[in-house]
Order: sequence, then C-alpha cells, then structure tokens
Amino acid sequence: MKASLSLRVTALFAAALVSSVNSAGAATAKIWTSDSTGDFSAGEARGVAVTVNGALVLSRPLERVEGVGEAVLYDAATTKDGVVFVGTGQAGRILRVSPAGKVDTFATLTEKQVTALALGPDGVLYAGGSPGGKVYRVDGGKASLYYDTKAQYVWSLAFSGPALFVATGLPGEIHRVEEAGKGKRLHTSSDAHVRTLHAPGNGEIWAGTSGSGLVLKIDAAGKVTTVYDSGKTEVTSIASGPDGRVWAAISSSEGAGAGEPVSAPLPQPTRPLRPSPPAEGGDDKEKKPEVTVAVGTPRLAPSRPAGRSGYSSEIVLFEKGEPPRAVWSSSDEMVFDLGDAEGSSVLAGTGPKGRLYRISRDTWSLDRTFDEKQVSIIAGESIATNAASAFYRMREGERTGEYVSAVKDTGRTSTFGAFRLEGDVPAGSRLEVAFRTGESAAPDLTWSEWSPFHPVAETPKILAPPGRFLQWKLRMTSGGSSSPVIRRVEAAYRNRNSAPVIEAFLAMGPSEVFARSAGGGSNVFETTAPDEKGIFTSLEEPKPESAPRKLLRKAYRTLTWKTSDPDGDPVVHSLEFRPVSSSRWISLKSDIRDSFYSFDTSSLPDGEYVFRLTASDAETNPGEGKTASRETSPVSIDNTPPVIRRIGSGKGTLRFEVEDAASPLTDFEYSVNAHEWVRVEPEDGLSDSRKETYSIDLKPADRSGYLLVRATDASHNVAAASFSAP
Repeated sequence: MKASLSLRVTALFAAALVSSVNSAGAATAKIWTSDSTGDFSAGEARGVAVTVNGALVLSRPLERVEGVGEAVLYDAATTKDGVVFVGTGQAGRILRVSPAGKVDTFATLTEKQVTALALGPDGVLYAGGSPGGKVYRVDGGKASLYYDTKAQYVWSLAFSGPALFVATGLPGEIHRVEEAGKGKRLHTSSDAHVRTLHAPGNGEIWAGTSGSGLVLKIDAAGKVTTVYDSGKTEVTSIASGPDGRVWAAISSSEGAGAGEPVSAPLPQPTRPLRPSPPAEGGDDKEKKPEVTVAVGTPRLAPSRPAGRSGYSSEIVLFEKGEPPRAVWSSSDEMVFDLGDAEGSSVLAGTGPKGRLYRISRDTWSLDRTFDEKQVSIIAGESIATNAASAFYRMREGERTGEYVSAVKDTGRTSTFGAFRLEGDVPAGSRLEVAFRTGESAAPDLTWSEWSPFHPVAETPKILAPPGRFLQWKLRMTSGGSSSPVIRRVEAAYRNRNSAPVIEAFLAMGPSEVFARSAGGGSNVFETTAPDEKGIFTSLEEPKPESAPRKLLRKAYRTLTWKTSDPDGDPVVHSLEFRPVSSSRWISLKSDIRDSFYSFDTSSLPDGEYVFRLTASDAETNPGEGKTASRETSPVSIDNTPPVIRRIGSGKGTLRFEVEDAASPLTDFEYSVNAHEWVRVEPEDGLSDSRKETYSIDLKPADRSGYLLVRATDASHNVAAASFSAP
C-alpha cells in the first residue's frame, strides 16, 4: 500500500505540472526545486527534521515543560534515571525536572547565577556559582561549599574519574579538585576566560577559551597543550562520542570586547574581585589586578537584518591522525551548545534563529526550529532555550510537525502553476500543504494569508495569488509507526510577461547602409523587386554570423535600433512611417529579427518623415504578448540633385551658382579634359548652405578644353554639367 500511494501522488503531480506549463503557453515557465539538505535546511522545521540525505521526516515530538519560568537558563545535567537539573539566574536556583515533567526548586545558591553543573561519579550534583567563583556539592537539595576558585566566574565543570575539573573566568584558569577544599590550579590562560570543559572518558580533559578561541587538551599527567587556534574569539562547547571523535564549537561576535565571552553573561561594574591565589606548590609573585564585574543578563543574539547578526561560528572536528577541520560554518549564527555525539554526528544549538542542527563529519542538516531565538542547552533528550527561556523534553507518541520553506524570489510578479512532491506517504499518515505569496522579500502584513491546508493529493496547483515571492508549508502527521518522507518538492511559476525595452532607435545618415557579406571582397549589391505589398525596394543578401559593415548606397536610408526583453524572449520588430504633416502610419516592414533595416527611399517624394519601431514578444507569449514603440525625430528625405548655373565668365575664369532645394551643399569639383577632379571652395570660404557661389581659375594650358563640373549635397545627390573652357 505504501508504494502504490507514493506512485499515485507522483503521477498526479506530474500530470498537473505538464498541464500547467502547457496552459501557460510561453516557454518561460520555471520550476523551483527543493531536493537537498541545503535546500530544505534553509527553511523552518517545527517537529520536522531534515536528514543528512536531503529528505524531510518527522522528528521525535518535543513537549514543553511548564513551570520553568526563570529569566535565564545556564546549564543542565541529566541523571541516569532521566532527572534533569537546570542551573538558572537571577535568583541562584537549581531546578529539578522529573521524567514526568514535574518541576521544583532543588537548591538555591548564595550567588545569583548557577552557571555550571556536573554529576559526580557518586551521582551527586555539583554546581558553580557566579559571581564569586565557588563550587558547591548539592546532596539531597542541600548545598555545601566544595571548592573556592578565588575567581569571579565558574564557567564549566567536568569529572574525569573522581577528579573534578573547574573552568573559571577573570582570571581564566583550569583547576583540578580531588576532594572537598583540596584543589590546585593546573593552567592559567592568557585569555580572561576558560569557557568550556569536556571529559571524553579516556582520562583526557578538553577545554576552550574566550579571547583567543584556543582549544586545549590536558592529558592524564596534567600536561596542557594547545591543539587548535581557531582565529575566532570563543570556544563555546566541546563534545565527543564513543568513536573517539571530538567536536568543538567556536564563535565570534562583532559586539564583544576583547576577552569578553560572546555567549556568556555580560560583566557589569559592581564590586572588586579578590586576587587569585598562588598555584599550589609555588609562589605566585605576579599580583592579579583588581577587576570590578557583575553578572547581568545573558548575551542573547539580537534581532538584526538577515546576514548582519554580528555573529559567526564554526564546528571543528578532531579525529585521530587527522588535522582539525571545520565541518560546518555560519556567517550569521552562533553555536551555544553541542549535545553528546551519537554515532558519527552531533547536535548543535544556535541563535539568533533558534535552530538545532545535526552535524556529521561530511554533511549537516536542520533538525528543528524553535520559536525561541536561542537554543542554549542540549542535555540528553532535553533542550533549553533563552530569549525567551523554555525547557523541552522528547516524548513518544503520535508525531506531527510543520515545515515552512524558505522564501523564493521569482524575480518579479509571477503566476503560479503546478505543485509536485516526490516521497512516501504511507497509509494512515497525512500530508497537507498551504501557500502564501507577497511582493516584499520578508513576509509581512502585505502578504496574502496562508491558504487553508489541503491534502497534497488534492492540491495539484499552487493555491495562491500572483506575487513575486512564494512560500509553501507542509503539515505532516504520522500514522502509527509510519510517517511521510519527502525527498523532492517542485513549484512551477512563470513571471508575468514584461514588455520589450527599446534602448535606442535612430536613422543613419543618407545613403549609409549596413550589410553583411559572407566574402570579404565585393561591395556590389543587388536590389530585389519591390515588395508585392508595398512600394519600397530593399537590399537582400545572405546573413552570415559576421558583423555588418557600413557602406554607402545612393538613395538608401538605414534605421537601426537596440532592443532587449527582460524575460529573454525573442523580439520581433516592425517599422512604420508617416510624413510629418500626416498622422496616419503606413507599414514599412514587419517581422524583422535583425537590429537594422535598409531601404530605398527613391519611391518617396522629398520631404520630412517620421519612422516608428514596434518591438513585440508575442511570438513566445501567445495571447499575452507585449509591445514597446519609439519614434525617430523628423528625417529628411532628399533624392533631388542640386542645380548648377553659370553666372559669369572671363578669360580663364568661370563663376557658378549651385543651389539645392533641401540639403546643404558639401562639395563642388571640376575636371578638364577628363583629368582628375579638383575641389573648389565656395567664395565665402565655407560650404554650409543650400546656395553657394564658386569660381574656377583655369591654367593657360587648360583653356579651350572640355570642362566638367559636379556638385554634391549632404544627401549624396550629385549634379554634373559640361562647358567649354573660355
């Protein structure tokens, strides 16, 4: 039954997709596909997990535990029988959460913040208080002083066998405590804080500092070595698994001062610190400076524009025989805690997006998303958050969850078509989908409401109004032990057709033409007969891929343009003309796919004309084609040559008057006895008018010869006349 349902859903959506694209008609339909870990991890998953193989599945249900109302949750420790102790602020309380979800106050410390917890090998709870730097043994709810670090903060506790290791801040030190009141300082860091400790169970202790972001390792003999210098400011958490791999979360914050923990309470001036004691077995001659600090509210990831959170982080994997390597990184999130590694992966809680990731040595995936913005604590099957504080526990039973996709930017307002899903929907499980659209990049009140949830099998099309941005949402519900598995989601859309753009349109100079020639030799043109539907003779020649050349051809004009289409659709052009004195447009040429058109103007009377270009994308948008038009300035058509008149002559001298009805004169030349042409300038020195006077002084040897004169106007019209030289 499971396989048949899966095939049925896939086939139904495939048919709907084809129908949608065909009905659109244009070749510009696009498909938004989500089918990888990266694609799905960009969305929000509540009760849904993204697997490392790139699928959506239901995760184990999380139940919020009521009664955890403390302002800040700092650390947690889980007993073998499922009891969870939670260290809190601002009243120094340690909460106890029973397996049944009952919450009570287990103990209250003198200090305001319980910043570190650990369970000893005897099952007794140990707690670090800040500010003050004291460690307490909490047995049966009664707290007794176990060790005084003489530091301001206790940031982390870890047991290796019977020995308790303590990480402190201001100063940044690591202490080893063998029994009540008896401990020694193993290491003093150059950083102000040692922020985290981890005991893999092999006699080693791993530590991370805040300031330089160093990862340290302490062997069984107590020797401390630096195993990694991250380049970031703070190592926030370290975890390991039974396979010997060690994982370290390292973060930086733009807003943190030098040496200031980016994931910890902010120091505020309040009272002087006591100087740290000398290390056991030696004198500490260097005096510790007095520092005034207090613990305020935790540094929580603020709400900032996407990509500008001010945080960055990475998770570094340490494997035996291999150099450390980053297996995950983020430019706008900070890792606050790592869970115990399971198999070859580890859970990572982050902010300010409230995400829980599963990180493996080769890939990563989004495990779930929380409404609270900071996933601060991962303790076995319990998860705690800050901003706002909440406490969750895994439970068994029917599973349900929702997955909200990332926002898809289609480029501009689009209509939406088929919705296709590939995966398994076993009998008894449910899979429903909803959609919404908008015109702003971030969903807001201007977006459409979410459409009602509909069963996926009954939703072949996206049920949302046109918009530039699209989101889809899946609601998944298990059926007994089986649940849906989604491997691929496709959403079809098509941008609303945009009109072509005419970037330039102009008429070239008289007699200037563009032509392409397959060969590089001849400039000879053959004209075609006038179009049977019009009066104009046009140039016709092959159109190879070579760029057109600019040539001259008497009586021809060339219109040239540059057009584009925002959709990339092919643009087809048409040309019209009208005399300046008329409002009626007459077709010149249609179905032009080039960027210029040359035509013979000798069929037109001299005068001024306006030409109009229309660009259309209707060819690939039947019924929805759009056009754009642009006109030229008045273009002068002049095919009449100048008139040459002789106005006087003398011995060896001739004077001529040349006049043109429409264009300025550009050249006047003469030739005697068919020898080379000689250019003559007008009597006023500048050839720039429609009427000019020219004088020719002949050499004695040229007198009584055969005299030819010719005049040319700006439209390349030429007039010639012959005379007998005096």
